[in-house]
Amino acid sequence: MGAVRPLRPATMSRSIVLMGTGGSSGRTLEALEQRLSVMLGDVRFQFVDTQPFNLRTEGHTAYHGKGRRFDTNMADVGMRRLSSSLSANLLLNGGPAMMRRLDAYAESILGKRHDAIVMVHDRVYIEQAFVRAAARLGTPSVIVQEGPFVHVGADTPQNPVLRIKHALAPLLTRTGLLPAISSYGFAGHDLAVVPSKSYRQRYIVAGMEPDRIAIGGVPRYDQIAELAARPAPSTGESGPLQLLYLFQPFGEHGKVNPQTAAKVQLAMIEGLNRAGQARDIHVTIRIHPRSTADSVAHLTSALHVPHTLDRCQRPIEQAIDANELVLGHYSSGLLEAMILSRSVLCIPIPAAAFAEQSEAGKQGWMAQSGAALAHDAAEVAAAVERYDRGAPDLVPPSALEDEVGEIDGRATDRCARAIADLIESRGPPCGQTP
Repeated sequence: MGAVRPLRPATMSRSIVLMGTGGSSGRTLEALEQRLSVMLGDVRFQFVDTQPFNLRTEGHTAYHGKGRRFDTNMADVGMRRLSSSLSANLLLNGGPAMMRRLDAYAESILGKRHDAIVMVHDRVYIEQAFVRAAARLGTPSVIVQEGPFVHVGADTPQNPVLRIKHALAPLLTRTGLLPAISSYGFAGHDLAVVPSKSYRQRYIVAGMEPDRIAIGGVPRYDQIAELAARPAPSTGESGPLQLLYLFQPFGEHGKVNPQTAAKVQLAMIEGLNRAGQARDIHVTIRIHPRSTADSVAHLTSALHVPHTLDRCQRPIEQAIDANELVLGHYSSGLLEAMILSRSVLCIPIPAAAFAEQSEAGKQGWMAQSGAALAHDAAEVAAAVERYDRGAPDLVPPSALEDEVGEIDGRATDRCARAIADLIESRGPPCGQTP
């Protein structure tokens, strides 16, 4: 294992480690960093990116905060990408011997005790290694649930391969070949900050101690709250109807059978083509942060109405705010569109195509929320053709509360306050004596 320069906590200031895990995690952690700096005064932040250990999607987490950045690297521990499966790849790289390397690697990066380590995801081996390393060093660990649709507790696999892995997991764990992967939020944190009362109750039912749970909301929705407070832009009856499709990279993520998903997506495209013959429309296809333009080439090549490609270079709420009708499958972006008082059209993926029931459950929530549904090309075309700019169908805010909590622009403050309270309860800054 290569030499790693540890993250040295300062002796006269607080020291907080932020752990990036791709997606929007960097954005959430930046917001928390800003508020914690105000609440705690002199704080030194270190940003550790574990995204390079993601076997399905490569790259690094976008982070623009002031913390010193450290990018992890599988080569540092001699790990190779031999499988897209976390458990299979760990076994092929030495199983328990590699897990010990990951534990030592995480501890070498942290170096000493810090005032806290803050993360938004904890179900990857490297992430759980950091939680264990933090505990050994006396650093409290915090997980902030940064979005909706998190399955709390044990999941049920539907994919045949996952069923086999699920059946073998107890044996592999008992023999020491693989460590147990805990459910989301249960990696051994000192504090879990969750969006709503409903989520708090779900964690308690799953076995988490109530005094380890704080309710904060969703920090990245604070920007949405500002947009939601403004009147919706008036489009009148002229100009093309502006549609936004939120693409999800099913093949790359392995959460849905990619062949089934592709059929549904192409049926949607056919429906949009039909609608384009009946009314003037413009479609924006927004790629996922972990995908590329090549991921949607099969869709753009089949779409015969005016369209543009959104390469994810602006926050999703701005993309939603610029459109009238938002289409998707079960992306959390559909929920964000509901918050912004935009009409939503959900094109469901057949439930049997999902690898796990929890993923299918996200889509089930969309149907139960009251969002419009379209199951084939004809229904997509009909929904777009009958869309009424003067009286759009909207999902009531009350349907969203359990998943997102309070949308008031102060979620970051509440989450940061919970973290600051934990830090202050542990005494003076690390390296200082009372």
